Amino acid sequence: MAIRSYKDLVDAEENGQTFIGAFRKNFTATSGQGAWFDTTLTPGNPIPFYYASSPLIGLPMSQSVIGGIPHNQPVASLGYKTYLKTLTVTPVATNGKIDGPMILMDYLFYYPFIDTGTTDEQYLFQNDDLPRYPTGQGVSVMAVQMAGLLGTGNPTFRFTYMNQNEIPKTSPTQTCGSASIVGELATGNNSFVAQANSNYPFLTLAPGDTGVRRILSVTFDAPDIGLLAFVLVKPLEQINLREIGTTAERTPVTDFLDLPVIQDDAYLSMLVNSGQNGITAGSFIATIQTIWG
Repeated sequence: MAIRSYKDLVDAEENGQTFIGAFRKNFTATSGQGAWFDTTLTPGNPIPFYYASSPLIGLPMSQSVIGGIPHNQPVASLGYKTYLKTLTVTPVATNGKIDGPMILMDYLFYYPFIDTGTTDEQYLFQNDDLPRYPTGQGVSVMAVQMAGLLGTGNPTFRFTYMNQNEIPKTSPTQTCGSASIVGELATGNNSFVAQANSNYPFLTLAPGDTGVRRILSVTFDAPDIGLLAFVLVKPLEQINLREIGTTAERTPVTDFLDLPVIQDDAYLSMLVNSGQNGITAGSFIATIQTIWG
């Protein structure tokens, strides 16, 4: 079965095939303008996940094992799919504010404790394939600071990976910013964008590639300090906060004639941009509604 029309959508909701979950995140970091943060490491509900496991060994991410934003029970075995119906986010006035874009994503896999203090090639290992989107099509990579970089001189690095066609590739040179904030993307702040064809805020792939199956290695050109986690994600939906205390709502089926699928056992979290004002402190509360059919 699948939802293929507005009638199917309404019928599914009328039949009780819907789920509503709430989440809240509280920022404690201070940022500049236009910085991207991974709220997976941010205090609140659901509880943060810090990508802390054996160094350089990749592990899959799932709702049943790690948690994340609650969205539905598994339904594929019943012949159904789960769809994103609405996403609402309300920024809360505290000592600062959040007024930038946000991206809801399915977090698939992570590689922890990549050391930015060495120029040796660091080889990454894994025993599991991607738990969802197994071909890697549409899967992006982000470099999350587990321990902040100095960023002096905008350090550069490259990584090798298997693309969506299971072909080994080397990425273009990626350039880090200067902010040293845990949870911020190493390449996703206002101080520097790597190149004109950057996939900002995600890492840029080799020309023509449209996804990543797994990461093979990472090499820095000059040593810095700090630790990174490379995280494979599948972006699902975007929403934009425009003013403090004002709720933003995204309804994909009416906004874009789209109905994003959330796969069973997905680990959901959000990437948040600090906007033109930056974040000194702040929080948001949000709800997600899904439909299955």
